[in-house]
Amino acid sequence: LMLIMGLGFHPVDAARINDAKAIDALLGNEHNATGHSDGQSTLAAFPDMWFGLATAAEHVEAVYPNDPWFAWANRGHVRAFQSEIAGPHPEQRLRFLEEPMVEIDLAARTGVQVFRLGVEWGRLVPNHPAEADGPPEINAKALQRYKEICQMIKDEGMKVMLTLFHHSMPLWSSAFGGWLEDVTVVHFVSFAKAMAAEFADKVDYWVTFNEPHVYVLLSNCAGTWPPGPEASDATALGCLSGALPFVDNDSGGYTRAMGNIARAHTAFYQWAHSEESPLGNPRIGVAHNVAWNSPANAWNVRHQAQAKVTENLFKFAFIDDIQGHLDWLGLNYYGKELIGDSGPVISPTEEYSESGRCIYPDGLYDTLMQFHTRYPIGSDKVKFTSFIITENGVSDSTDILRPSYLIEHLLAIREAQRQGMNVEGYIHWTISDNWEWADGYCPKFGLVDVDRSSTDFTRKTRPSYDLWTDIVGNRQVTQAQRDNAWSLVHHAFVAQLQRPFCRAVDGKNGLDMPKNRTFVVKDWRFSKLSSIEDSGCYYTSWINEHNLARKVAVDPHETCNILPTDKRPGCSGEVEMYRMRRCPGSKTQTESKKMTCVPPQGSTA
Repeated sequence: LMLIMGLGFHPVDAARINDAKAIDALLGNEHNATGHSDGQSTLAAFPDMWFGLATAAEHVEAVYPNDPWFAWANRGHVRAFQSEIAGPHPEQRLRFLEEPMVEIDLAARTGVQVFRLGVEWGRLVPNHPAEADGPPEINAKALQRYKEICQMIKDEGMKVMLTLFHHSMPLWSSAFGGWLEDVTVVHFVSFAKAMAAEFADKVDYWVTFNEPHVYVLLSNCAGTWPPGPEASDATALGCLSGALPFVDNDSGGYTRAMGNIARAHTAFYQWAHSEESPLGNPRIGVAHNVAWNSPANAWNVRHQAQAKVTENLFKFAFIDDIQGHLDWLGLNYYGKELIGDSGPVISPTEEYSESGRCIYPDGLYDTLMQFHTRYPIGSDKVKFTSFIITENGVSDSTDILRPSYLIEHLLAIREAQRQGMNVEGYIHWTISDNWEWADGYCPKFGLVDVDRSSTDFTRKTRPSYDLWTDIVGNRQVTQAQRDNAWSLVHHAFVAQLQRPFCRAVDGKNGLDMPKNRTFVVKDWRFSKLSSIEDSGCYYTSWINEHNLARKVAVDPHETCNILPTDKRPGCSGEVEMYRMRRCPGSKTQTESKKMTCVPPQGSTA
């Protein structure tokens, strides 16, 4: 159970604590950082990578008869659903089917090339098929609306990426065991074939499954997602038993379900590429969830073992099974998991999204390198020719973390590209704040704020929306953008500002209403940038000589702040810091400097 509870939840919510105009001013206040010859130096350029924005059916569509997530929420299993934060109409989500152009227009205005959305299996096929291998009876009205929406997206100049299964199983299938039963493979393949026939001229990228191992873990094993068995340690361990070493693979619900999902994907892929298919030359992939798993205590043997088991069980096994039946591989990355004795933990010295996902851009780069090495494009076993970041984002209603989060993860992707990895596209999650699975409406992932108390769900773009638009339009990240974004974060922790936090202290459960959490003194920016795009020299961030960078943070003006400890509360200290100077054609040089680091405001003795 420890391995299950922290996997798959997206980062979460916050309430505005700063005026948007003040944030805009900081993001637009270009300055030259110490050590950089030009604040406009291009750190990363993406001339050949496309950009996209994503939604999912159960995140944005109003509920429908036999909606599995709405039924789950009414049974009390969804946080922030009946609370004040959800507003008077939680059942309407964002009314995407009724008012699709609101989200489509917001996306198109940023200049993105791809719009990712999903179709809801249970809405399109409301009843159990009369014959297992026969064509499903499709809801004609729902089908027509989805086709109209896809055409609206294309009319706005964007390509369509369509997801067929995104964490939502029709209730009629769940009643018969869902992915635990072989017949579900037949039902899904029939549904997928029907969608291919209907959307052949509208879809550019097909996603068969989004984060399937997360769905199986939380639905079939942990019981925290629908249809869910009654959650218990015994149920969870029994479900996972077949995935554990030295155990018969045929035992355990997790192994059965994941095996059926792999078979369903493979069967559809083979059909889609056959002469029988109407798709011609389709591009089919999956959106696979990945995190960087680390022991909460690096010296604790149990934590080390749990982190390693988590890594081995869930990061590669599914892709190993289907690597020969993919045209591209999608990766969803949100951050790092610190694994303790009973699952993911919340560390007071780490910065987190409001849903409890540790912010760690280095982990995206390291994960990309793992996949680049394990699945060499062009080898005999690997069919796919490119990688796509199908989801990456942060829940942050303050919009203080998001600008830097976005920039630092793009720098990580660019570094992976420099190392030879073909990352074809990057999709940010998401356009507007919406429903976030069992966390309900507490998480705020959107580039756009939604007023759920208003009758029309009034939208208000956040400053990060403008930053995103600028990055997409220019296909680059500049030094000035990076410095200005980090100034927001640095100001927040120096002033010891607080922000909403939607995760309980146990690191597992969500909250109906967010609690306050203070911004953490830590420089969590990407640290592995090897070079920049232009001919100028690049300086890395200042870090502690003894690898204690997580204890101190230095802003672009070389102001150093130190995190107070119980032993030395509020004490300033002289710290030996160093950074690297990287210039084209020259050997990397190391510079050191003693800095007087002071505690954030309000914490001095």
